[in-house]
Amino acid sequence: MIENLKEITKDTLLSEAQKYADAKARFVASVCNDLGDKLEIFYFFNYSPGVEMDALRMVVGKNERVPSISGLYLCASLAENEMFEQYGLQVKDIAIDFGGHMLLAHDSPELPMLKDKAAGGKGGE
Repeated sequence: MIENLKEITKDTLLSEAQKYADAKARFVASVCNDLGDKLEIFYFFNYSPGVEMDALRMVVGKNERVPSISGLYLCASLAENEMFEQYGLQVKDIAIDFGGHMLLAHDSPELPMLKDKAAGGKGGE
């Protein structure tokens, strides 16, 4: 169980991330998980000094588009590109968009982290 976890939706993601940006919290990481027919995304934030984390959790359908938080935290563009390449998470308005080739080569398997190709794409070799 994650302490300091808040459930959000794609519609509230930007307003919740804005609260952390306004409070000068650091964006630490984003993590994506394949739940079968949906994707689960966590966003982790930290206040300085300290090691305690706050987390936002969002669950979306595999074909849904979510907003990018890279307008608030430029470094999030790396995590968002990775989630797109590995899981097919559709992120709109990424500040730096690598077009699906930040980590994967042109001949790499598509969506390699998806559990089931039939559930949402061509992934999982």
